[in-house]
Amino acid sequence: MLIEGEPGIGKSALLAVVVDQAVERGWTVLSAQGVRGRSGVGFSALHQLLRPVLDRARGLPNRQRQALETVFGTFDGVAPEPLILQIAVLSLVEEAAASQPVLLAVEDLHWLDRSSAEVVQFLAPRLGGTRALLLATARIVENEHPREVFDSRIALGPLSAEDSLALVSEHRPESTPAQRERIVRESVGNPLALTEFSASQVPSLSARPALHMPMTQRLEQAFYSDVLALSERTRSALVIAATGEDADAHELVAALRGAGLSPKDLTAAEHAGLGRLENGFRFRHPLVSSAVYDAADSETRRAAHSTLAAVVRDRGRAAQHLAAATIGWDDDVAARLAELARSADERGARTESSAAWEAAAALTEAPGARAERLAAAAEAARQAGVVDRSLDLVRRARPDASDEATILHLETTEWMLSQTVVIPDARSADSLVDVAITMTDPGSRVELLVFAAVRWYILQGSATVADRIAEELARAEGQNEALREIGLVLVQPATRLDVDRVLESFSGPLRPVDGILLNCLAFAAEEAGDLDGAERVWTAAENAYHAAGRTGDEATALCGRASVRLLRGDITGGMTDAALALHLSDQMGLGVVGAMAAAVLARARALRGEHELHLQALSDAVLRGGPRQFARVEATLAWAKGIAAANDGDDALAVTELEKTAVNAPIALWAGADLAEPAMRSGRTQAVTAWIDSAQPQADRTSSDHLRMLLLRSQALLTDGPGAQELFERAVARGEAAEAAVELARTRLHFGEWLRRRRKILPAREQLRASLPVFRAQGLDPLERRATMELRAAGASGASGATAEGNNAAAVLTAQELQICGLAATGMTNKAIADQVYLSHRTVGAHLHRAFAKLGISRRTQLVKVLGS
Repeated sequence: MLIEGEPGIGKSALLAVVVDQAVERGWTVLSAQGVRGRSGVGFSALHQLLRPVLDRARGLPNRQRQALETVFGTFDGVAPEPLILQIAVLSLVEEAAASQPVLLAVEDLHWLDRSSAEVVQFLAPRLGGTRALLLATARIVENEHPREVFDSRIALGPLSAEDSLALVSEHRPESTPAQRERIVRESVGNPLALTEFSASQVPSLSARPALHMPMTQRLEQAFYSDVLALSERTRSALVIAATGEDADAHELVAALRGAGLSPKDLTAAEHAGLGRLENGFRFRHPLVSSAVYDAADSETRRAAHSTLAAVVRDRGRAAQHLAAATIGWDDDVAARLAELARSADERGARTESSAAWEAAAALTEAPGARAERLAAAAEAARQAGVVDRSLDLVRRARPDASDEATILHLETTEWMLSQTVVIPDARSADSLVDVAITMTDPGSRVELLVFAAVRWYILQGSATVADRIAEELARAEGQNEALREIGLVLVQPATRLDVDRVLESFSGPLRPVDGILLNCLAFAAEEAGDLDGAERVWTAAENAYHAAGRTGDEATALCGRASVRLLRGDITGGMTDAALALHLSDQMGLGVVGAMAAAVLARARALRGEHELHLQALSDAVLRGGPRQFARVEATLAWAKGIAAANDGDDALAVTELEKTAVNAPIALWAGADLAEPAMRSGRTQAVTAWIDSAQPQADRTSSDHLRMLLLRSQALLTDGPGAQELFERAVARGEAAEAAVELARTRLHFGEWLRRRRKILPAREQLRASLPVFRAQGLDPLERRATMELRAAGASGASGATAEGNNAAAVLTAQELQICGLAATGMTNKAIADQVYLSHRTVGAHLHRAFAKLGISRRTQLVKVLGS
């Protein structure tokens, strides 16, 4: 729940009441408070929030525990991806809530450091299954962080005139009715204003500003009127305290002494009720601090920052104070900020890292060095998921980028962004070639040319651009051959590809860009018709990304493997991959990946005849991909719609949708196999012959048994005469060599139907019986019903026999439940499964509990029997 309102409206008072009640009832209270000026230190608020329960981190899954320890500096590990850390925090809260209820009290969310705030936003909608309450406060006018993630929001409004008058009478009983009415009118129902204005003397009250002035400014003026009554030394001490709200008592005392002051100079401020000297000086309201700081002139503020920079022990905070005290270029201070940026990045606080790089650039005199630091800021923002800011930094850096390393860095950042989100003005494949040919370093030139090839492949650009990319790659012979081979296969499908040899070149530590290049190797294998090789690449990539904690890349690899698994007939495995890819992409805001995963799910749902779930997946894909879908997503969606239309008997619509897959040639190549039946029934056989003509050269080039089976089957369906039997027989033979179980079963179904219509009953039964177990195993109800009906028509007994026990799971479990049960069946613990599927281990336990109920079992040992193969 989020409590919103203007300053002084009572947010903190309401939160304090809830905290008191929680303590009275024996709850565990975890609290954190945002402080103005402290937002540049990543995860500081999160550490404050979790400190009382950090000892429970020992019970978390290994990756989650290490993520927490890394960001808090107690473990020297690789900076975790945000999602792993966020799940770790959720798991920790669940652990604490298992013994007694937990209240997470977050005050001034708008001032939390961005990295901590993102974790709070992650928690907000995910605590429903725990005994935990998250209650946060935030100002309405400072809508810096997304707030729609909260289950509910309370906007505190002003007090009524009656309550306002009662409050003034309580605080200023000696005032006249006219004075009380004046205070009520100027306070506009704000409790803090009512009490502060009531405490003012009558002469100052008459000089109050006009009502149109924002309440924040009016309250600041009221507070500052109290400050003006203090001595000059006390006012100077208050400026240092307001400037260093992040300073502890030792640092504040040192800063005061450095300015020729002492803690005694704050005594008068305490007596005036402006704050208390505890672990630092704690102002009684944030508006007191902002009033003091804002009223000081710029030179006074810079002096305060400089004084604090000399005594603050944390190098990061010291660097920020030093930067605030600096005017103009200062390479030494810029270097300190760059050190802070690198340190924040090592702990995974990439938003703060980006801000520090940007601040360092602002103090850097040399244009080239400034561009280099802006490029680092852009990449850190990309990794933090702040797309718009990353793009803005790229565009700001480009005019001053002079060295090739910085240019490559900027182009890589924008290119990687363009693979996961739609960027309307991103460089085209052609313009990437323009940049590549300016590079003197051969390795950089090849890398950019491969980027261009990938962009061309995904968007299916013009043949002229493909030829240009291929020509430039040909000139780079001898330079990074593995990369060159990937690029050439993408733009010239006739190029031969040795998948395993190229895969070996990625055996070392992965660079950020290697994620996308590995994905492109998988695409290239698909283009070459090597579906087995493509699945090996996707699997190797998924394993590498998971081990490295690169969840964004892992989501892409899962999505790619899901598509290939569907092509190869592993519908259940493909759905499991797609469901996890969708889960990860939603957590990380990867719109394009999420759209593709939903499109794959839509195709799987259509194949299984799950109409409502198919429609939901279509809607999910459009929602995530936006109005301008990537060609691959658009083609996959059209394929899914074509299958669903054929299931519904709308053959004309099925052909129309399947023809739309032409926007992406690799998808159209495989989708065309579904054209034959609806095209024949709707009298549009030219659509099938056109596909056969385009697919035949691909089959000849790749020698793909799978593709040859689909071509032979389509030709058999078009053939009216005895020649069809030979085509079907050849198709079955190719299918048996292709390891494409579902498509082979479909071919047998068509062949069996053809044989039965010609009264060749025994061979018809043989083909139909061979197809039926495959359809059942993959939950393909439309095809199973069709094969069952054909067997009955062929006089086979027991054709409608009950589905084997091991095949029920795919029908009754969700894709996520099926995956979790499968991992549990191998003997993995809930914690190990949690690390694998990016959930808390208690959530894994809840999924298993629901799955057991659906499957009618009570023990993990029964899973192997129920799941079957």
